Amino acid sequence: MKPIKKYIFIIAAIASLFFTGCSKDFLDIKPAGKVGEAAFYADTTNVDLMVNAVYGTFLYKNNLDAYDMFRFMLGSIPSDEAESGGQKPMGDPNTHAFDIFNHTSEATAIKDVYGTMFNGVSRSSEVIEKLPELRKNASDELKMKIDLRMAETRFLRAAFYFVLARSFGGVPVVDHILSPSEYKMPRGTIKDVYKQMEVDLKAAIPYLPLEDQIAASDKGRASKGAAQALLAKMYVYESSYFTYYGTNDVRMGAVQDRWKEAFDLCQEIEKSGAYFLLGSDADYKKPYSTFWSNDQPSNNAFRFLFSVEGNNNNESIFAIQHIPDNGYDNYKFGTAICQFSGPNRVFKKNGVKGETTIDNPRWGWWVPTKKLFNLFDANDVRRGVTIAREADSINANPRDSVLCKIDDVKGWYIVAKLPDPVTGFQNFKYEIGKYNSLFETDNGFLGNPLNIYYIRYADVILMASEAAMMLGDQTNASKYFNMIRERARNCGDGINPANLTGNVTKQEIMDERAREFAMEGERFFDLVRWKEAFNVINDSRMDWWDAHGISGGVMYTEPKDDFFPIPEFEMQKNSNLKQYAGW
Repeated sequence: MKPIKKYIFIIAAIASLFFTGCSKDFLDIKPAGKVGEAAFYADTTNVDLMVNAVYGTFLYKNNLDAYDMFRFMLGSIPSDEAESGGQKPMGDPNTHAFDIFNHTSEATAIKDVYGTMFNGVSRSSEVIEKLPELRKNASDELKMKIDLRMAETRFLRAAFYFVLARSFGGVPVVDHILSPSEYKMPRGTIKDVYKQMEVDLKAAIPYLPLEDQIAASDKGRASKGAAQALLAKMYVYESSYFTYYGTNDVRMGAVQDRWKEAFDLCQEIEKSGAYFLLGSDADYKKPYSTFWSNDQPSNNAFRFLFSVEGNNNNESIFAIQHIPDNGYDNYKFGTAICQFSGPNRVFKKNGVKGETTIDNPRWGWWVPTKKLFNLFDANDVRRGVTIAREADSINANPRDSVLCKIDDVKGWYIVAKLPDPVTGFQNFKYEIGKYNSLFETDNGFLGNPLNIYYIRYADVILMASEAAMMLGDQTNASKYFNMIRERARNCGDGINPANLTGNVTKQEIMDERAREFAMEGERFFDLVRWKEAFNVINDSRMDWWDAHGISGGVMYTEPKDDFFPIPEFEMQKNSNLKQYAGW
């Protein structure tokens, strides 16, 4: 993405004009007043820079990107698909707390996600307020550019709010630079947040280009399809809350049935022709090459989806952009998730110095559960892309190997079983092999160049299936459901998974979304919107509990655990903020 990646190294300096960090003052969106700020916003040559800095919010790190914390610690490990992982069970008690719903409002991930997303809202609101002033005396060409960048910023503000609403429920709704009298805003309802999202997205859509109208050098900027897909997903969430919680839940507010609007938007995105499922019959670009196939073309387009080679592919609707970077400070423009997750023990070739295994080629956080492994058909290619099995011997599971460098020897190393296994599986979805920032030299773990999806086309297709099912349209529900199965089949043995022949049901949607988006941070939020979190999670057991003689089960308290608490720091600062019942 030329404008973002070309200037990405300047973003930190530009952001200092209106971004004070993620440790305090998340809602203090103060008027302009810092040295040089007024001049910066008055200079038309800075339009790209100020909007790029809004995109840059997604790059904020505290070792992990805050957006990856949202997906990993909030969206995945509280669910039935994953456990926190590490070298041993409870490798990090703070992360494990999300496994067993023992987290508090002081948790780092909660503070970082809340703070980073509200800083995104702050950046967005300031740009949205400033750009119209620049437009007044601009040339026609510059006016068009300002309109486009304004639309991108409106999309981004909605994107930040959607992360906040899924994580925390209703939050304060900010759409402008606050005056001092407004600093202590109360939290709104989820519907209040959605109203602001809808205003922003509907204002953005007419000015955003279709994906195929964006130059290759600009890929990664928001498109019309991105705004439509986010609006459709918001409709699906609102409709789910209406269907399963109703309008008497004070957290929800006056939510409505929007299934028809969701379905229509998904169809509009499909008919635009801007996207397709990689590996599907509609994919005219297959086969694809990745390091997994020794750079030879392969029919496994699902693997290509989660590779550096596959960044900004035709299924990517919006993704957080990352580029290679080095060093160990948090001001890096890659992602650390490729090092945090992935196999943390492998068999050592030839047993140098008598050693048979070596630890920490990756760090082994965010591991899949046996339940997730068993949800897949054994021949479903998505399982192998997502999950690596830990082997007892060097001769077992040769397919489950990782490309890394050990004692300066580069090669494929078979994933080994840990002495005290967490689940017996490792996360393979973010394994990037030779592109890992530690592969060639010790360049730090924060600079991996894998883009991270915010939304991909498969989500649009399964949302269309779910919306059609809820509307009683089994013809379209089956059509869209089986598009996902077809793609998976085409990427594997051509046989599995078979098409669904019966009716699409809520359970089928739940299971297929669990397979398709495994380890992508969707599962817990899906369970909550379906009002199934208690049914699925309560009284469940960690995979390692039997080996450690731990009795009982996970205790999920409903409705308390449906949403995460607002950070305690924010509560102390703003007396008008109130936690939901139970916190």
